[in-house]
Amino acid sequence: MKRRDFLTTTVSVAALTYLSRQAEAWSQNHHLLHSSQIHRTYPSWASRDLFLQGINAPVFQEVDLDNLPVTGEIPPDLAGMYVRNGPNPMFQPIAYAYPLEGDGMLHAVYFEAGKAKYRNRWILTKGLTYEMQAKQALPELRFRNYANTHIIAHAGKLLALYETGLPYEVSRDLETIGEWSFNGKLEQAMTAHPKLDIDTGELHFYRYSFFTEPYLTYYVANAAGEITRTTGIELPQPALLHDMALSDNYAIFCHCPLVFDFQQAMRTGIPLVWQPEQGARIGLIYRHDLDRQPIWIETEAFWVWHFMNAFEQNGTLVVDCAYYPQMILENTLSAILSNRSQFQRLTINLDDRTITHQALDDRNVDFPSLDRQQTGKPYRFGYMPHMDLELIAQKAIPNYFPELIQYDLVNQTSQVHRLQPGCYCGEATVVPKSNATSATDHYVLTWVFNEMTQTSDLLILDAANFTAAPLAQIHLPVRVPMGTHGSWIVAGEAA
Repeated sequence: MKRRDFLTTTVSVAALTYLSRQAEAWSQNHHLLHSSQIHRTYPSWASRDLFLQGINAPVFQEVDLDNLPVTGEIPPDLAGMYVRNGPNPMFQPIAYAYPLEGDGMLHAVYFEAGKAKYRNRWILTKGLTYEMQAKQALPELRFRNYANTHIIAHAGKLLALYETGLPYEVSRDLETIGEWSFNGKLEQAMTAHPKLDIDTGELHFYRYSFFTEPYLTYYVANAAGEITRTTGIELPQPALLHDMALSDNYAIFCHCPLVFDFQQAMRTGIPLVWQPEQGARIGLIYRHDLDRQPIWIETEAFWVWHFMNAFEQNGTLVVDCAYYPQMILENTLSAILSNRSQFQRLTINLDDRTITHQALDDRNVDFPSLDRQQTGKPYRFGYMPHMDLELIAQKAIPNYFPELIQYDLVNQTSQVHRLQPGCYCGEATVVPKSNATSATDHYVLTWVFNEMTQTSDLLILDAANFTAAPLAQIHLPVRVPMGTHGSWIVAGEAA
């Protein structure tokens, strides 16, 4: 046999073997679902958009799955629900700008008495409802509230968040109730990344505007869900502020030079342009003195999608984040590969208002998380998935995280939980143990996509033995696409 024929035959056999395994996995998963488990099915479609393929491809069924199979054992003190949000377009988009677009879909696992069940639902926003009536994507509704970025519990309500629209309230069964405006006190929009003061029950959040001044408005809602503070903050020009941080005395904002450009928005659908010559500014807003003006500290240009935490210590303000030296917001593989991040600590001297930068890790990371009871306080452990840029370049598809990193911020060390080959995680969610007495007494939950079986598992890791096998691996016969952010909702926390 000639070498060329041998190679052709070998590649063909390998391809057929892979495809047969995929078909077998699909067949097995298909037969595992009974009609009684399927809530709704919608017409499927395929896209060549890199943000709608592979790990990012949407699913087209809403299902209810009880008594999920488990490898290992679910800790008996886990009682509540883990729910995660993310973009999942119901109809094939005419154009797509991930993660700004795509109908929100919630994926929840409910824990009770050592057992688990799963449910997923689209969030029935006004825009999606119109498209469902038309049975197609409507281009005039492209720039709308998708409710696709985060979900939190506050004041007895479950709120799905999208930073350029009002929250959507959903039930614990993930059924859409409707928009929530804090009894009419919230106008236009709410950030997707509010911060909860665990001691007071206050929720700190904001909205930004591209069109009307002030371009930033800071809100505080009390534990009963009543807005108690509305403070307008002047910015020199509109910009994207995706996240905020909180410490004992300050609400912290980063005004980075990813600024609004109306002409580019009309031309490309992406309204933001990177202007590093403007530098960046960090704003400190006094939490307890409404009359004091914000402190603004200038520094070199950088971008932050997400903060890990912030806290005050010995006359300084420490801010930990996933730090990008630049941000090119384009839906291209080259832009994704050029936007390299690292875990970085910014230490602000509150007396002379200077900033010191310290790299805590040079791996490409984002989606930071920690025990929310440590928000705004000195803390020890935080988590981020590692984004493998070489793998992303090889697959030409973004969002592949083959390992999860545990950071010990006190000892400035890290450990890695490496997933099985072909398996990829997302954001981690930290759940304190019921009898916690130390910083390691918590569980770490993350969705994991298995590329070979085209199914997903929910992993429960023990923070005290982070590199070991999961305490429990909850198996689903369906796939959970790569999403954005989620929360642990304790039993009774939301109606």
